[in-house]
Amino acid sequence: MVTVYILITEFDNRNSTLTGGWSVKFLRKKYLDTSWWRSALVSRWSNAIESYRFSPYEAELIVNDIPFVFAVTTPLAKNWYALDENLHSHEMDALFALGLKGATVFECGGHHGRDCVLLAKMVGDEGHVVSFEPHPHNIDVLRRNIGLNQLHNTIPVHAAVGSRNGSLSIRARSNAKVTNRGGIEVPVVTIDNWAEDHRMWPDVIKIDVEGYEFEVLRGAKNALKRSPALAVEVHCNIVEEFGSKPEDIWDLVDLSQYDVFIQRHDGVAVEPLSEMERLEGRPHLLFVPHRQRVET
Repeated sequence: MVTVYILITEFDNRNSTLTGGWSVKFLRKKYLDTSWWRSALVSRWSNAIESYRFSPYEAELIVNDIPFVFAVTTPLAKNWYALDENLHSHEMDALFALGLKGATVFECGGHHGRDCVLLAKMVGDEGHVVSFEPHPHNIDVLRRNIGLNQLHNTIPVHAAVGSRNGSLSIRARSNAKVTNRGGIEVPVVTIDNWAEDHRMWPDVIKIDVEGYEFEVLRGAKNALKRSPALAVEVHCNIVEEFGSKPEDIWDLVDLSQYDVFIQRHDGVAVEPLSEMERLEGRPHLLFVPHRQRVET
């Protein structure tokens, strides 16, 4: 019933879109999908139960043979990072295989800092990790985890990353998804402007921004001219909210400069991608410059 209300009150007859920028086709695809509702309801109910009995704690974790201390501050963080099934990351395997010692990594979407800590240990004292995170709670936890692990090669930046400097709204929920409907207003920077201002250009760009990934790439045109390695999580069911389709990524990256790999879902390793196929679900794409090689 709520969905019907939105469709009626915000439908724009002139261009068959909603005033918030969403298409009717997209909303039908998402909100009439019974599996989406089932997953969403189960997730909300589980989170409510976990929140009632949860207390924050610090965990000693070992992920991909890298030991570190991690502040687990929410039930969601526990489920994402501190359970046994989360103690190995195929994405981190692929990045480690690039040989990151001494590299500068830009991480767009740092969340609570698990991957930031891993990357900081991979690049070593000669490297740098710049982790962008817009959500006020998340950036506090990220900074805490940097401090717990005494990392001096890491720069946390309280900002979203997009195609132009300014501000935007994100949801109050932990995933900090960009939204057109209320939320928390946060600053937004581009990779190009931040890199130019700080005279620090990335060797690797890692992007996990809940459907806003193509806007990040559109704001990194100068950085992309340097052919950094790219690790991009494509949220195929969300990018349409921002006027894109999953296959747009093949036009945003100069494929002549890269070997392309795909991790089709979290539980499998990366594999070479021989042709630019139609993307589905939430794949991770790894773009490796021809000067580098990754073992699969």
